[in-house]
Amino acid sequence: MTKPINIALGALVVLCIFFMINQRSQKSHSITGNAIYVGDSNSVFRVVLSEGEKEIELIRTDSTWKISNADTLIIKENQIDKLFNRILTVEQEMLISSKSEKWEKFGVDDSLGRHIQVFNEKNQKLLHYIFGNSGSDFQHNYVREVNSSDIYRTNNNIFFLLNTDATYWGEIPPKPRSEETEN
Repeated sequence: MTKPINIALGALVVLCIFFMINQRSQKSHSITGNAIYVGDSNSVFRVVLSEGEKEIELIRTDSTWKISNADTLIIKENQIDKLFNRILTVEQEMLISSKSEKWEKFGVDDSLGRHIQVFNEKNQKLLHYIFGNSGSDFQHNYVREVNSSDIYRTNNNIFFLLNTDATYWGEIPPKPRSEETEN
C-alpha cells in the first residue's frame, strides 16, 4: 500500500477508538429513573387527587371509571389514559435533597403540593406522592413520597395533569337524540 492510504487508515482507526471512548464516557452520564408506580394497572381501583382543600376521587367499578360526588359527569377516557400512561409512569430521575427544610422551596410539603394516592381493590394504599412545581424548570417537577424526606426531580412535567377539577376529568353526557316523528 501507498503511504497516504496507510496514514488515512491509521487516522480512521484512531478516530474509531476516540469515538468508542466518548460513547462509554457519555453512557456514564446518562440519568436513569424509577417510575413512581411499577405495579399492574389492573390492580388500581381508586385514585385520590388533592391540592389544599380541593379533592377529587376517581373510582373504578369493573372496567368503568367514575368521579365520586359528580354523578352528572361521565369520565373522559383520554384522561384515564393519561393517568396510567403519563402520571403513574413518571420517573424519579435525580435526587435533589434529603432535607425536610427544602420541602417548601420545591413545593412538595403537605400544604403546597398536589397529592396523588392510589388504592387497590381492598382499599390498601399502593402509593402516596406529593408533586411540586417550583422554579422556572417547566420540563420537570419535583416529587416526594409521603413517608420520605427525599425530593426527586421527575423526568417529565405532569403537574398540570394532577388536576382536582371535576370538569377536567369528566364531561356532561350528550343529550339523547329525540326521534322526530313524521306528520
